[in-house]
Amino acid sequence: MHDHLRRIVAYGLAALVWAPMTSRALLAQATHASQDWAQTPGAFADGDSLRDFQTRLRSALFLLRDRAEAGQTLRLSASVTAEGRTGIRRLRIRNFQILSDGGRETAEFELGAGSWPSVVAAMGSAAAGDFLTQAAIKGIPLDELEVVFTSRPGVARSQGGGATVVYPQALAYTAFIVSPASDEELEALRATVERLSPVLNLVAQPQDIDHGRLIYTQTPAVREGKTLGGLREFLEDKYAASHGAKPPEGRGDATPRARDDGRPPLRAHVKVEGGTGVRNIRTDVKNFQVVHDYPRYLAGHDLGAVPEEHILGTMITCLTHIYEIEAARKQLALDSLELEVAGTLTGRLGNTSAPLTYKDIHYTVRIGSPESREKIEDLQRGVEAVCPIYNMLKNSQPIAGRVVRGPYSEEKEREATKQP
Repeated sequence: MHDHLRRIVAYGLAALVWAPMTSRALLAQATHASQDWAQTPGAFADGDSLRDFQTRLRSALFLLRDRAEAGQTLRLSASVTAEGRTGIRRLRIRNFQILSDGGRETAEFELGAGSWPSVVAAMGSAAAGDFLTQAAIKGIPLDELEVVFTSRPGVARSQGGGATVVYPQALAYTAFIVSPASDEELEALRATVERLSPVLNLVAQPQDIDHGRLIYTQTPAVREGKTLGGLREFLEDKYAASHGAKPPEGRGDATPRARDDGRPPLRAHVKVEGGTGVRNIRTDVKNFQVVHDYPRYLAGHDLGAVPEEHILGTMITCLTHIYEIEAARKQLALDSLELEVAGTLTGRLGNTSAPLTYKDIHYTVRIGSPESREKIEDLQRGVEAVCPIYNMLKNSQPIAGRVVRGPYSEEKEREATKQP
């Protein structure tokens, strides 16, 4: 009873402290280096620990091990819609939705992370989740776990039919771990993660992804009656923006700005939260937040997608964006644009008997347009030739990983990523 009263008083005091905060403090950028609204306030931090979650995860993994379902293939899927007048890419993964968007200087709205920061976020979350899973299996207690995943743009030969393409390369992660385990145990843990992680291996090994299936619907060249602006008007704005025109007045900041291409590395910061195992991800220079969670059969609460499906979603959000860019560049009118991706894993998440691998990754694109089918087919070939994430997954590249002992800090991150 006294403990309950103490919590109520602490909560009330926290509310009184919060009230007089200045607007400047309220607008401060949230990072994992400092407390943010999504993390547990100190007064309530004496609940379940990361070790407690590991205990539940370990029990769930051993229960799964002897079930027939563990060896059955797991179907993964995602879909993306280019939203009418805004062109925003709305990614749907099961019951979850994630927005992907671009900058104002390209007639977009900056409402969500782009595909490049999103793919780095998915890889960072996958690494964090695999460290947690493999540590639970090996009986290695973890008290804190954060992962920073970085990348820089690089040029490579296109696997989609073009000469060259630019996509995230120089992939590297640092796992910041607080644990009583020895350095040798943590290094062996890292080697196990890199050997068994389906997401890291998806990127590190070339994938056989077929040419997308096109479902084409011809729409009227001239729309009758009064209609609201749609995707074709968005593409007109995008074409104008690419030729130096300002975005239309009344839609946010109309002053063009240079893209953040110049360029700190792509970076995602993943914090595994205490007793839940939820991965709280910050990515992009705008510090967008994404949440990944374990399914219930792995002791999670199913509060977000898993990286194994999110990384497939980033491929089609990227394809969708390139369809928009290429259609605008060629001044092709599109009235609807939807993509779906599907693939399978060779076992269920949590199956530790053999490395899980992706199979049969394929996508479908549905396009409504007044243009001829020949022009749309040509558009599709051009998109696949230059789409960054599509080509990134069809190609292969190494991923460098390291473990740093102790809690995360910006100073430790700078030291860990210092060039030799």
